[in-house]
Amino acid sequence: MSAWTPTDRRIGLFSAVAVLLIVVIYRSTGFMGVVARPPHLRTLQQVDPYLAILEYLIILVAITLVVLMSAVYAYAPPERKTYALAALAFIAIFAALTCSLPFVALTVVRRVESQWAPEFSRQLSFAGGGQWPTLALAVELLAWDFFFGLGMLFAAPVFRGGRLENSIRGTMTLSGSLCVLATLGPITGEMRIPYLGIVGYAFVLPVICVLLAVLFARATPREPSNF
Repeated sequence: MSAWTPTDRRIGLFSAVAVLLIVVIYRSTGFMGVVARPPHLRTLQQVDPYLAILEYLIILVAITLVVLMSAVYAYAPPERKTYALAALAFIAIFAALTCSLPFVALTVVRRVESQWAPEFSRQLSFAGGGQWPTLALAVELLAWDFFFGLGMLFAAPVFRGGRLENSIRGTMTLSGSLCVLATLGPITGEMRIPYLGIVGYAFVLPVICVLLAVLFARATPREPSNF
């Protein structure tokens, strides 16, 4: 049995709750941005200050997910550490990808003033409402659908045992499967398929966070075994 320290427990609990809160705030902000958008814009198109808030929240949730997956790695028993390590690696790649575009949008895109700025902005931010094909949407789909999905699928086998752990494994498998399947959208050009990924990370992920928070709150610290 690997060690599960009080610090691991606190970090796991707080990061699970933090991801849940950030996702709720993100969805609420996105809804307010859609309602408050000027009438001439597309349905999902966001404008500042809502767009900037969403970009900051994407960075925050990605960082917090890395911390959460680190706690999952700490919680994993020795025979399942490889699954947890692979999951942590995939979530780290996801975080690097998904943080890059909001950072570029916040620090570069809004400061560029030239004849090519409109197309530059469309390609590197979501000011255009996620219109396909753009570089921004392609990178986000790679991050949230492929790498996030793989992270969930590899994290799922870590949890085996009682009803709570089985529920976590099932919801992680569902979330990961939906996200990975959503990568067929940009590959085939059928951009309704990525809605599967939205279900996986916008609606199933909060359930996973609630279950993980309950599990970590109940999991007592343990010392590593000598063999």
